Amino acid sequence: MSLNRTWKAGDVIELSLPMQVRRVVANEQVVVDVGRVALERGPIVYAFEWPDNPDGKVRNLLLADNEPLRTEWKPDLLNGINVVNTKAVALSYDANGNVSKRPEQVTAIPYYAWANRGRGQMAVWVPDSEASARPAPYPTLATTAKVTVSRKSNKSLRAINDGEEPIACDDPSSYFDWWPVKGAQEWVEYAFEKPATVSECEVYWFDDTGRGEVRIPTSWRLLYKNGNEWKPVLAANAYGVEKDQYNRVLFAPVTTSGLRLELSMQPKWSAGLEKWKVK
Repeated sequence: MSLNRTWKAGDVIELSLPMQVRRVVANEQVVVDVGRVALERGPIVYAFEWPDNPDGKVRNLLLADNEPLRTEWKPDLLNGINVVNTKAVALSYDANGNVSKRPEQVTAIPYYAWANRGRGQMAVWVPDSEASARPAPYPTLATTAKVTVSRKSNKSLRAINDGEEPIACDDPSSYFDWWPVKGAQEWVEYAFEKPATVSECEVYWFDDTGRGEVRIPTSWRLLYKNGNEWKPVLAANAYGVEKDQYNRVLFAPVTTSGLRLELSMQPKWSAGLEKWKVK
């Protein structure tokens, strides 16, 4: 169809123009997205979501700048969407703390369509350099534990023990809180796959001062499961409530099938955790 003509009101113009997928580099002023790219096709932003990718993980992916980006129409997926297929590298730590790399075929869906298939990982801004990547953690006693909490929350429980390292107490990438509940006493429990001997734990508190209503707790304590009862551990040092760091507690070794972290919120404020480690 030629465009060298005069159009008048009422004419129907049909244009068939290819929409290429492009990489968009994050603004360097957004610190958490430095070294990352997002995928766009026309006006649509894309996201990598857990059901479409190997092992349900997307936060450990690395996108190379030279890999082709291919679109594919999926009429039976999420009421019909165009997905983007490409190759990525999945990074993970091994038992010695070294980073291993595995090539993977990955898929991105339109951002508007995510969060319709259950809770799991999602990423829009994906690293294109190893310096910005987050390798998947090596499995530990904490990361393999089943997590339960004192009351329901709209936050993912997996954030508590996913093994990722927070960059600050207000890191929004992976955390749990009880908001909008305030001034209450709450708990988190770990149920281990089998009884284990433990003598140390570390807690990194979530605190979004300046943008939300979650603050570090006034106090907390640790209990271990003894049969059907919960008993306090014999702590060797104080239970810390410092921001922007792990608060480490040593205690007399116990062999148990589970641990419980009990906390008291500040009056008029909620509370939450970035991470909880156990050794």
